[in-house]
Amino acid sequence: MNTRIGPDVSADPEAGAENRPCLLRVDRIAGGGDGVGREESGRVVFVPRTAPGDVVRAEIVDSKPRWGRARTMEFVHLGEGRRDAPCPVYQRCGGCRLQHMRPAEQRRAKRNLVDDALRRIGGLEVPIPELIARGSEFGYRNRVTFSSGSNDGKPVAGFHTIDDVGAIADVRRCLLAEESIVAAWEALRTAWDSGIGELPSGHDRKITIRSSADGKVDVAIRGGQPAPPDVLRQLMDEVPGLIGWHHAEITREPVCVAGEETLPDRWQDIEFGLPAEVFLQVNRQVSAAMDEWLNQRADDLDGRSVLDLYSGVGARAIRWAREGANVTACEVSQRASETCRRAASGVADRLAVVTARVEDAIGDLPTADLVVVNPPRVGLTRRVAEALVSGPALQLAYVSCDPATLARDLDRLRSAWQVVDVQPFDAFPQTAHVETAVWLERC
Repeated sequence: MNTRIGPDVSADPEAGAENRPCLLRVDRIAGGGDGVGREESGRVVFVPRTAPGDVVRAEIVDSKPRWGRARTMEFVHLGEGRRDAPCPVYQRCGGCRLQHMRPAEQRRAKRNLVDDALRRIGGLEVPIPELIARGSEFGYRNRVTFSSGSNDGKPVAGFHTIDDVGAIADVRRCLLAEESIVAAWEALRTAWDSGIGELPSGHDRKITIRSSADGKVDVAIRGGQPAPPDVLRQLMDEVPGLIGWHHAEITREPVCVAGEETLPDRWQDIEFGLPAEVFLQVNRQVSAAMDEWLNQRADDLDGRSVLDLYSGVGARAIRWAREGANVTACEVSQRASETCRRAASGVADRLAVVTARVEDAIGDLPTADLVVVNPPRVGLTRRVAEALVSGPALQLAYVSCDPATLARDLDRLRSAWQVVDVQPFDAFPQTAHVETAVWLERC
């Protein structure tokens, strides 16, 4: 197809920069999940819900000197990687960004995101293999957080819409959630609709449902006031698998108001009692694949010293201590640290848990042969990066949820560390998020 890409010659020549039609060929996916095309001038234009290979007639709705944002008016040509999104609310809901692309095309786009970030930001020329995927592309999340609000005065709950972060798309069934969460959410919505309490609504209300490997669930409501005790008793009876109900003020830790304080869960042969909202990876099967990848590179851990930074509930730290390593785990969350200590039965003599910000504790932590870092999306602070450069460790594993900050940090570490292996993982199908593990050795 010989389609001319650029301004639409049929458009009004007096039209402004915004609301101006143009033809765009989409050639890649940006970090947020939008398709990327270029005008004749070379200016980048982001178009949601498009895929590589699409040619669209689009309307510029936000115009900046170096980039623009557009909405699709018409698909002139469809890329080979497209599909009809299975979710009935996908066109409005902003929870997923890539559901209109086939799984292989999604993984190709995410691999390119990692490759582009490491080259452009990190200045690294390293081979990036295909993403490792495990399990189903749907039904994989063991924790889902819904936002609530109102549409025309009617309470709704779901996810922020793709075109207005102030609006909520009402979601009665999320295809990404584990089945026990799906069942619990449907039962909750039915109960609220029938007058058993009411759907929490208002500014900054969050509803988090977590599921265990055996189908138990707990609920945490953030914001507003807790439901009355009689309502909570009815909800505990109505919702299948529900064993705990928690409530939190906006800036406070959750408090159990009905049922059990923690959710028992089995995570790769480790028994945890998980407090509400404490962090744990959402994709069980891909998390296990990532740990296998790290284990292969760490090899024999018996007698080795390991420093696990941003350790969360310590699943990896506990497992490596069981394999004979002497592990120091550092985690800022008191509740996560306590969860780790309770789960570390039998290896307490080989596992020390430090509750502190990594940035504050890094100078006082013991030295180690191997350091593992799994920072939040903002990546490493400069202080932590400098400590890793000057420290004595010989091996470093970096687990990242953001290719851009990963690339920046690898550039900061290059004076002392050499990248040996990079592996992206498809931990979040249907979204533009990608988890990446990097293995480094001291130069």
